[in-house]
Amino acid sequence: MLSPVDENPSIPLGGACRIVEAGVELSPLHRWLRYTSRVLRTGLAFLVFGLGSVLSAAVLVPLVRFGCRDDDERQIRAQGVIHRRFVFFCWLLESLGLAQIDIEGSDRLSEPGILVVANHPTLIDAIVLISAMPQADCIVKTKNFENPFMKGMLKASGYLPNLGGQALVDACRERLESGRSLLLFPEGTRSPKKGLGAFQRGAAHIAVATRRDLLPVLITCDPPTLMKGQAWYQVPARRFELRVRVGEPISVDEFCSSTESRPMVARALTLNLRETFEKGLASGTF
Repeated sequence: MLSPVDENPSIPLGGACRIVEAGVELSPLHRWLRYTSRVLRTGLAFLVFGLGSVLSAAVLVPLVRFGCRDDDERQIRAQGVIHRRFVFFCWLLESLGLAQIDIEGSDRLSEPGILVVANHPTLIDAIVLISAMPQADCIVKTKNFENPFMKGMLKASGYLPNLGGQALVDACRERLESGRSLLLFPEGTRSPKKGLGAFQRGAAHIAVATRRDLLPVLITCDPPTLMKGQAWYQVPARRFELRVRVGEPISVDEFCSSTESRPMVARALTLNLRETFEKGLASGTF
């Protein structure tokens, strides 16, 4: 493991500064070369991902639609394509020595009809989770449906634009009641550098409307990378470890038994959900 000083690639190449790793001194030039190598490998990984998106939109989307008139079946096929692409991308990150991905409780993520809620520390959280979920519906930022490289696959997969309101809750309820799984990030965007962002109540409203338990998933990344506001080339000094831990389901019935109104129940459930993630981050267990 590199010294914290090595995490700063901006240290000048000259001077007498040296870093010791495993008993061997690393010169500033050596550190710069290692950093440059990580940047190039990261760029390669995202280039492959981008090319895969273009290929999927141009070739795979028409293929999954061919000979299938049922909307649900077409969407499931498209989600299967996305799942396999993300499995490959995670394999690529590990093969390039950029990441170590560890998922605890992955068997529960493959169950049908589950409502998964996760924190969002890195750019690739959804990729990692969908790689572990053979089928998953997602709520996606509306601007992504305007992206020419993404909109074809997003529409084919049946992913839902985050328009909010009762219409979105009803659409999610239909998916869950038909046995499909749903992945949500209650923060709505990537977490701040430390801790959690504010939790939105959408996940709780969906859980209350469907009486579906919430399956919390805690994600941690060490060292932090691909955070909000961080460019892809601002890579850490060493391979990052992305750990995914699936927690115990949070029973919605316990909250719904209250005589309070649905908005109040959703508020209480959201507070409980956030406390669950805060305790998990603080203790390192879930």
